[in-house]
Amino acid sequence: MSDSHAAGQLFDQWAADDRARRMWQNHLPRVRQIWEMIPSSDGHYLEIGCGCGLGLRHVAENQYRDGRCMGIDVSQNMIRLAEETTAGLANVRLEAVDFTNWEPGDGRTFDAIFSMEVFYYFPSIQEGLNHASRLLAPGGRLWVLVDCYRENTASHDWSEKLGVPMQMWSSAQYADGFARAGLSEIGQKTLHHPKDEGASEPPTLCTYGRKCE
Repeated sequence: MSDSHAAGQLFDQWAADDRARRMWQNHLPRVRQIWEMIPSSDGHYLEIGCGCGLGLRHVAENQYRDGRCMGIDVSQNMIRLAEETTAGLANVRLEAVDFTNWEPGDGRTFDAIFSMEVFYYFPSIQEGLNHASRLLAPGGRLWVLVDCYRENTASHDWSEKLGVPMQMWSSAQYADGFARAGLSEIGQKTLHHPKDEGASEPPTLCTYGRKCE
């Protein structure tokens, strides 16, 4: 079974039992900190692994209300949830695809690409970063958020528990991977849920960068 097929089956199950929306509510306090970094635009926005579509709806109604938003997910069930969540928004397009093999089809590039909890499911994180970089417009920005990374020891057994292949990178490897993908102005933030402050569990790792103009 391929990595993407195994992940797609897992996400289909999470969408069916409504775990997707519960997970999103848990992620929301951290993702909000990245929304503050996304500038308003009338261009193109892409979310890789849009899940139930709540984050995509927020961006489509706010930063990209004058632009166009694309949400993709390897799970058809997640896309069905996202269709319900974003119903009525004319600036949203959704597609059930494996990002590693996906092209927009119309040659478009994106001014902003966002992803939460996806890249470690790819067979190669570096190839995923390279592909995202190719899809960025000059000056475009990429944000990659992960909870499964080397410094988060609590995540080291997730692959075994879930029965899905996962790639394990450190924060330094993510920063280096962005550089190898040709991105600049690379930075990292550790994102805490307000209730996690002072707790021992590591926060979400966010790595971001910009494509040269």
